[in-house]
Amino acid sequence: MEVNRVIGHYLRVQDAAELLGVSPVTIRWYSQQGWLPTYRVGRGRVSHRRFKYGDIMALARRTGRFVPEEPQWDQTSDISLEMAAQYLGLSSRYLVDSGWLEPSVRMKWSDLASLESRIYPEPDRTLNDETEERGLPMLGNAAEQQCGCGGRGGQGSHGGMRGRMHGRGGSGWEQSEMPSQEASLLALRRAKRHLEAKKADLEDQIQELEQRIAKHPDNGQ
Repeated sequence: MEVNRVIGHYLRVQDAAELLGVSPVTIRWYSQQGWLPTYRVGRGRVSHRRFKYGDIMALARRTGRFVPEEPQWDQTSDISLEMAAQYLGLSSRYLVDSGWLEPSVRMKWSDLASLESRIYPEPDRTLNDETEERGLPMLGNAAEQQCGCGGRGGQGSHGGMRGRMHGRGGSGWEQSEMPSQEASLLALRRAKRHLEAKKADLEDQIQELEQRIAKHPDNGQ
């Protein structure tokens, strides 16, 4: 497996959205409904969602979308820090700073499997009640229409995703669409959930920019 792959075995919200051809907010709604198992890394404000490639493929079949098979990882070679980071959907800096790996690490795939089970022990449980869940599919479809994403599925190859990933804007919650003072509790909860999804997306984008800044050839000059 090449180190410069766009995505790994665990995907960020944006990566999952690109594969399925939907908006990041819709991905979060699928997660909240229990359709997409969600793994978290970190805690509090630095907590980020990750999704397994295989779970994305299962969701694609359920929703009538197309997602290409996950490329096979070469399990005959030793794994570097960069390869482990790609596979786990994390940054090399995070793995080192959190004490998971050393910068010069070279390990076997059995070691990576052990590390994977410690970083991602089990998926989150969804806590939505039935009333809120019934409102999610309608809102998810609206979000897809706002961002221009259809149900045709993701790109057929990973190489075609790079340009779209870095240039896409999210579907915002306009000020005029904020719930009124007389809004129902359900409407308020929906608005809050939408803004929380936007906040999490921004945090993921900030993390990606930090990684790109750290790797930029002009950084430190």
